[in-house]
Amino acid sequence: MGVGDGVLVVGAGPTGLVLAAELARRGVLPRVVDAGPADVAESRAVAVAARSLELLDDLGLAAAAVAEGVPLRALNFYRGTRLVAELDTTAVDSPFPMDLCLAQWQTTQLLRDRVAELGVQIEWNTRVAAHDASASGVSVDLVHADGDTERCRVDWLVGCDGSRSTVRDTAGIGWRTADLHRGFILGDVTAPWDLARDRFHVWFARGGLVAAFPMPGGYWRILASTPDDRPPRPPGLPHFAAAVAERTPADPRLSDLRWSSAFVAREGLAERFRAGRVLLAGDAAHSHSPIGGQGMNTGMQDAYNLGWKLALVATGRAGASLLDSYGAERRPVAQTVVRATSTATRVATGNGLVARRARQYALGMLSRLNTVQQGFANAIGEHLVNYRGSDLVAQQWSSPRRRPWSAGDGTGPEAGEVVRDAYLESRSGPVALRHLLRDPGHHLVLFAADEADARTLTAWKAAAEEVMAGHGQVLLVTRGHLPTAPVEAVFADVRSEAHNRYGVRRPSLYLIRPDKYVAHRVDDVDLAAVRRYFQVLAGAPAPRPAGRAGALDPRHREGGDRLDQTVADAGSLPPASRIVR
Repeated sequence: MGVGDGVLVVGAGPTGLVLAAELARRGVLPRVVDAGPADVAESRAVAVAARSLELLDDLGLAAAAVAEGVPLRALNFYRGTRLVAELDTTAVDSPFPMDLCLAQWQTTQLLRDRVAELGVQIEWNTRVAAHDASASGVSVDLVHADGDTERCRVDWLVGCDGSRSTVRDTAGIGWRTADLHRGFILGDVTAPWDLARDRFHVWFARGGLVAAFPMPGGYWRILASTPDDRPPRPPGLPHFAAAVAERTPADPRLSDLRWSSAFVAREGLAERFRAGRVLLAGDAAHSHSPIGGQGMNTGMQDAYNLGWKLALVATGRAGASLLDSYGAERRPVAQTVVRATSTATRVATGNGLVARRARQYALGMLSRLNTVQQGFANAIGEHLVNYRGSDLVAQQWSSPRRRPWSAGDGTGPEAGEVVRDAYLESRSGPVALRHLLRDPGHHLVLFAADEADARTLTAWKAAAEEVMAGHGQVLLVTRGHLPTAPVEAVFADVRSEAHNRYGVRRPSLYLIRPDKYVAHRVDDVDLAAVRRYFQVLAGAPAPRPAGRAGALDPRHREGGDRLDQTVADAGSLPPASRIVR
């Protein structure tokens, strides 16, 4: 597929760049245009959530991001000089248990470098003037920096062009908006503070709130609410110094204002994320208050969800109906974020009696209960996001309550939930499961539990690879040490960590999607649903099992796909059903 004849991505911010990377590493080289210049160094979004760090790790960028940023371990809330709540942001089940403070331009630069390595060139100062979409493609009018107009034709158009999206408007997609009537100023300054630089600091006062975030290079990001919805434009050092002096006990002698901006919090949600061959992602699909730091992260996760699906469709390996799952999975997430940030903004900035009491109650709950703190950490880390209700996921998991091999007694991630990391042993040394999942395809993880017979494991793996041919990799995870006979892509779970984390007590299958969510799981050695899953991706009708909506029937059985049948056919080996039941 040539450059520009498949996918046109409009917008080269974090969302558009993640989408470009996800497409390019799957063999679809998109054309990327952006209306702005290349040298704009915006610092708007500063919090990179745990789930986004996992995304960056999948692209090989997390280590560089953490090295450049400031890891944050807690969130402190004050009233005057008194600390009223301290929230632990590390209580998230992630290999990156933190919120990372990193200026948006730095995150963007890491992504720019990555897409350039993948062969993507960004066309700056190039805007979309109009487009016409039909069943067979999209004709797009582009205006370049010199004023010349170009008409190009592409198969798919994706608007990642912000809350004032031209792509959304010209596609006729409705945009539901609400004004929160809350003004904010934000800027990066230096300050003579001795505040701990491993946490956020937030002060509440009658005049409004002030939040301070430690930034790379010794800077502080200050976010301050304004008394009305008419913030100064642009805000200068005196505006930030006045907010600090009036609402906090911190020294207001600020200096070196490197960047500043002002805005009024508004929320918006597109009525749909897809209109035929036109799709929306990021702020073009949803916008909301900055409280909670979810904007950039939610957009990047949109692209992570869309990228692999659009690549499969663009290369003819999946039916176009697969793209319907993008909006079905991501729009509810965006809707939840909009509602949550709207409520948080009203509570955090309100000065009325009800708002003050709600704020006091919420902070008290957060500071007293560990379970609430863990939920909060998972929420801001975007680990509560799941697709359990999606038509693309299903499971047959009985979760037997047996004596655990070790302390682990959980049931593992359900279908539609994010995968969990664990360390395994290979013949060359230890390796993180998340790194084994970096290949851009699907992954079928076959947990062997107590089965150690080399011939049985070899037969299982061969049957699994037949089903996965062309779709991705098979990983075989044994409990204990590696088998004597070398088998490719076999890993040892010496301490049972992976088996415990995935709730496995007998030979089981986990099918992992490219965006690292569980597509299907079964605590048996049955490949029927895996085969059916890929048939659905290719465009086959989705079965509707009674009692549960889903494209995959968790009770669907085809004897020819059973691994135990394969093993039994191999000779004198015992059928797997005798092992697992």
